[in-house]
Amino acid sequence: MPRTDKDFSSRKEQLVKLALDQFLTHGYENTTINDLQKTFGLTKGGMYHYFGSKEEILDAVIEYGLAQSLKESLVELENMPADKKLIHFFFSTTRNSFTQRLFALSKMNQNSVIENRLREKTVELTTPVLKEIFRQYVESGYYQTDYPDEIAEFSVILAMAITDEGLLTTADSTHRKKRVDALLDLWEVYLRPPPEHLLDLRENLYQLIKYDEGEN
Repeated sequence: MPRTDKDFSSRKEQLVKLALDQFLTHGYENTTINDLQKTFGLTKGGMYHYFGSKEEILDAVIEYGLAQSLKESLVELENMPADKKLIHFFFSTTRNSFTQRLFALSKMNQNSVIENRLREKTVELTTPVLKEIFRQYVESGYYQTDYPDEIAEFSVILAMAITDEGLLTTADSTHRKKRVDALLDLWEVYLRPPPEHLLDLRENLYQLIKYDEGEN
């Protein structure tokens, strides 16, 4: 029987999972394209039917992991009150086992191609969802701006800069708190959200950066 697109997608998904296992066991830098070919049980020709390079395999691993996590989040957002969607989307810790292992791989390889590609793919996949949330907020009057899409784009980068220690210089707890406060000052000026929404964002961001208001 001829192979269908479904067969191809299913097999590629299996290979992506095997690739993550290989990267976690031996390290991304120590894994060669030949190692992956052997792990996959493919000939050289069969290998290039699915992937053209090790970098392409890494991209497939990252995209699959983020897409699975995003899929879970979108299901949860469907029946959630509108005013809770942004908080949930930014701060939900729901992750399937594959995505958890993907982030474990990233932590093992800080300041590496893995961490950089994970950041890039995170921006690429999460920005459209955030744009839709911002549009809904503007339409309902919850946010007030003429630029929901553009501010959503900036917000992804700014939020990552607050929580990703690899993007900004290392800072102590007090400095991290100031970064959060500066971000929320911008949020208040450019989006004019309800005060309780800002408070929710502040509390969740403080928790995320492990800032204890009682320590100062």
